[in-house]
Amino acid sequence: MKSVAIIGAGITGLTAAFYLKRKGIPVTVYEASGRVGGVIQSLRKDGYLAEFGPNTLLETSPKIAQLVRDARLASRRLDPDPKAEARFVVRYQQPIEMPGSPLGFFTTKLFTLKAKFAVVREPFVRPRRDGVEESIAQFVVRRFNQEFLDHAIDALVAGIYAGDPYKLSVTHAFPKLKALEDNYGSMIKGQIFGARERKKRGEVAKDRAPKFSFDEGLQVLPDTLAAQLGDAVKLNTSVMKLAQTADG
Repeated sequence: MKSVAIIGAGITGLTAAFYLKRKGIPVTVYEASGRVGGVIQSLRKDGYLAEFGPNTLLETSPKIAQLVRDARLASRRLDPDPKAEARFVVRYQQPIEMPGSPLGFFTTKLFTLKAKFAVVREPFVRPRRDGVEESIAQFVVRRFNQEFLDHAIDALVAGIYAGDPYKLSVTHAFPKLKALEDNYGSMIKGQIFGARERKKRGEVAKDRAPKFSFDEGLQVLPDTLAAQLGDAVKLNTSVMKLAQTADG
């Protein structure tokens, strides 16, 4: 049986390796740094638990809960208090609650009238069909405006990837957003008309998906996967070159 090499011990690489090993396929994960988890990094200090990167997981698919069960982490899952649904973004030097409904969006102080108009206008923005790969920043500014990127999407990107929206490909980092434009011509139209398809797949939209973490932060997940992979994870090991051979 051929073995599989995975470059990078972030959550994607570790999850792929974890399931390959469960299927009996030999796998090796090469990680350039001295730790697993990629941008996921939790720190407990002075009685506080801080996250350097993503702060929660969104249960948008049954596969996420399945991963938690397969990794035997269900007992360590930490769900938020149902009464603590409000999420805040700092603007005008104060925390402002993120709107949780269409009516809330149009009455919130978080966005100006210009940004609210951009959302109303979005279904009429022509979709891009030239095949050019955009960053999430370029995509959002084109379909909405800069303000919507700075005060809504940037916070979302930071919470998921701890990354720069100008350097993250919308096609690869947020494929479902790109698919909404490709299939429906608009993100808002896609959210409305794609609800039936998501229900068939057992998926939940991000804004309604349950969010959770673990008792010692998100770092628990990559650490647990790496522990179960054992010697298959090679830390401080950079991949310098890929070469194609006759059989692979």
